[in-house]
Amino acid sequence: MRIKVTFKTNKLPILYRHRFMALIKEALRKSDPDYKNELYPDKDTMFSKIVKPFSFSISMPQERTIKREKFLVDDGVPTEDIVFYFPESSFLAFNVSSSDYQFIVNLYNGLLETKEFNLSSDIKLKLDRVFMMNEKKINSNEVIFRTNSSISIEGRDGMPILPPIGEDVADLDRFNEHFNAIHSRIIKSIRGDNQDLFMPLEFTPIKLKKQVVKHTLKGFREKTGKPYMTLTCFEGCFKLKGDQRDLQLLYQIGIGLRTGQGFGMVEVV
Repeated sequence: MRIKVTFKTNKLPILYRHRFMALIKEALRKSDPDYKNELYPDKDTMFSKIVKPFSFSISMPQERTIKREKFLVDDGVPTEDIVFYFPESSFLAFNVSSSDYQFIVNLYNGLLETKEFNLSSDIKLKLDRVFMMNEKKINSNEVIFRTNSSISIEGRDGMPILPPIGEDVADLDRFNEHFNAIHSRIIKSIRGDNQDLFMPLEFTPIKLKKQVVKHTLKGFREKTGKPYMTLTCFEGCFKLKGDQRDLQLLYQIGIGLRTGQGFGMVEVV
């Protein structure tokens, strides 16, 4: 299931994903507080790292301009970086995909109640429209995906693991090993009852590029004292082989890590 939300706003800083995470939480709180607390339990509980059954991406107007200026991260931490400015008549699109009907319904209803959201002290998102999007049905064991937001694959040590990109001769077998291990854990969490991938996944690059993404989270800032982290990700087109039930689920919830933080949303080509 997919929804698209359009907002009016005049600008957006490069550090934006954490604020759209806050928007999701606020919409769920308004629509169904119990569900919101299940998906985002208190950080002190053992369930604080629940795998989120969704991914999201942001589509900016093509006619944007870029400036480098100072702005505040949401808890008042100052930084200086890129800010995107948009024409007055344009709209910002917030795209969300999920395998969970309850999540989509609660998000949809909560967003309708959220006519305006403070992205920061000087940036407001004014709701324009919320509407359902068509979701494609995967009917084979092979599909070509295009990224809507960068994909993050990391080892257990937190270091990025990339597929071969351009002239980079990365070990594709090693990448596929980590790719399968990550998605095995994710799918077991989403499906429950320790239900694993129906068959191993096989990732084949088609046209990819490396992308370094600046991202911030409150816990990271509190732990490091830094305003943001940098994540080495990848974007572009790739082929994925596997059981069509697994492919459909990954299409819905996103691919890779941090999908609930605005990474890994894909579209069927």
